[in-house]
Amino acid sequence: MRICPTKAIRVREGKAQLLPDLCIDCGACLRACPSGAIHATTRSFAEIDKYRYKVALPSPILFGQFPLALTPAQVAAGLGRCGFDVVCDFSAELALVNRAVRDFVDQWHGPYPLLSIWCPVVVRLVQVSYPRMVDQLIPIQAPRELAGRTVKQRYSQELGIHRNEIAAIYITPCQAKTVSIRAPAEGGRSNLDGALGISDVYNDILALARPAEKTAGGPALPSFSCGAEMLRWSTSEAQGRVLSRHRYMSVTGLGNVIQVFNDVEKGKLRNIEYLECYACRGGCANGNLTVDNVYVTLSKIHRLLANLPESDPALEAEVERRYPQEDFSLAAPVRPRGIESQRCDLKERVRWVKRQEALIEALPGLNCGLCGAPTCATFAGDVARGAARLARCVFFSDERLRELRDTYLRRCKPPPDD
Repeated sequence: MRICPTKAIRVREGKAQLLPDLCIDCGACLRACPSGAIHATTRSFAEIDKYRYKVALPSPILFGQFPLALTPAQVAAGLGRCGFDVVCDFSAELALVNRAVRDFVDQWHGPYPLLSIWCPVVVRLVQVSYPRMVDQLIPIQAPRELAGRTVKQRYSQELGIHRNEIAAIYITPCQAKTVSIRAPAEGGRSNLDGALGISDVYNDILALARPAEKTAGGPALPSFSCGAEMLRWSTSEAQGRVLSRHRYMSVTGLGNVIQVFNDVEKGKLRNIEYLECYACRGGCANGNLTVDNVYVTLSKIHRLLANLPESDPALEAEVERRYPQEDFSLAAPVRPRGIESQRCDLKERVRWVKRQEALIEALPGLNCGLCGAPTCATFAGDVARGAARLARCVFFSDERLRELRDTYLRRCKPPPDD
């Protein structure tokens, strides 16, 4: 209840209850839940098997999870042997999006800063808590979505099968990207067909990783090349290089993002042109479906980058060829989320606010949480809207105090002797 950054959890009758309108899918509750009752909604291999052709699109974070003795090509080979027909390097899509972002920032004449859209948690945070900033979210598809569209078009033409028979599966470092695939923030439909968590496939990859050449164990897999463009995206400053001529800032950690967004709303950061934001501290390398320590992961990625050339002429030529024809636009504009407490008319909302302010003055301000809300101010808002009774506060109800005492005594009662 306390860990939720948007105060979307209440405790009723000893159980956590979610307010879906306020949930931003950050996964903080997933990490904090003491009983492990909350799980990420990733796909299973059984669900993927129904497709005729299966394509894996690995997050660049995947290659920093394994020992350095395993090359990206060997990791990709192991992933392929988990049941995929091909593992795709989508460096071209990453480079295309980088160029699209740079051109968009160059031509933008609206309010600053522009906000990155790659972290689904950040997008949902803006929708829920900073609705006036939705137009500052850069309206460009995430590279994973662009790659999903590309592989479906490519293999549909090459194999002569319908694109709906091709599964484009993202290998994700966090559950938020899984949710964004199932229900994109802007509405519409994702170009991807689901996601598998890195932690779901790690052990299988480790057991099966070996060179991609043909072996006695089965047919050869297509070769995989992981370039510098792909690995750079696994850092929290993925676009700092392409936006070096602009006023750019990278922010990681949801608390830090909220603090910066508050400053943006107050007009303190008007001189920043572009904010690249990630909910996880350290970026996606610290996602809740990763396996290795975030700092160890980033260290490995920098080691891999050190052995790669700065530029790739073949990749640059592909970007030049494809860029004029690519459509980078979102399926629909991102809009503020309709919060239940904001769906009534203005007169009713003003009445609620006044009632909440009066209750805040009357409440003790201890934020003890015994009422089932994380703070006294949140509880006051619930009471003002009729979603809770004032009697749930122990300072206003002796009955509530006795109820809690009985609950604690019952839970702490020692087991009977045999």
